[in-house]
Amino acid sequence: MRALKSYYVPLAAWIAVLIVFAFASLPESPQPPAMNIDKVRHAAAYALLGALAARAMAGAVRRGGTFSFVVAFFTVTLVGAGTEGIQILVPGRSADIVDLGADLAGGVAGALAYLWAFTGRPLGTEPDS
Repeated sequence: MRALKSYYVPLAAWIAVLIVFAFASLPESPQPPAMNIDKVRHAAAYALLGALAARAMAGAVRRGGTFSFVVAFFTVTLVGAGTEGIQILVPGRSADIVDLGADLAGGVAGALAYLWAFTGRPLGTEPDS
C-alpha cells in the first residue's frame, strides 16, 4: 500500500494544484511583445502531469509503455478539458481551445519523455512477466 501512495499521491497533488489555479482569478502577467509565454506555461504544467500519470501507471500497476501512455493521455485530456471548463465559471477567465492544445502537447511530451527516460520501455512493449 505504501508503494501505491508513492505513485499516486504526487499525481493527485499536481491535479489539485492545476484545479486550484483554474479557479484562481489571477491578473494577466506582462509578456514580451509577439511572444505568448502562456502556452509555454500550459505545456510545462501539463508535461509534468503527463509524466506523473505515466509514472503512476508504469510503477504502481507495473504495465508497459503503451498502457501507461494511454492512461496518461486520457488523464491529461480530462484534466485539461476540466480546467478549461472551470475557467468558464471564473470571472475574468475564459476557456481557450488553444490552451487545451498546449495542455495536450505538453502532456504527451511529458508522458513520452518519462516512459523513454525512466522505464526503458518504448511504446508497444510490455515488461516480462
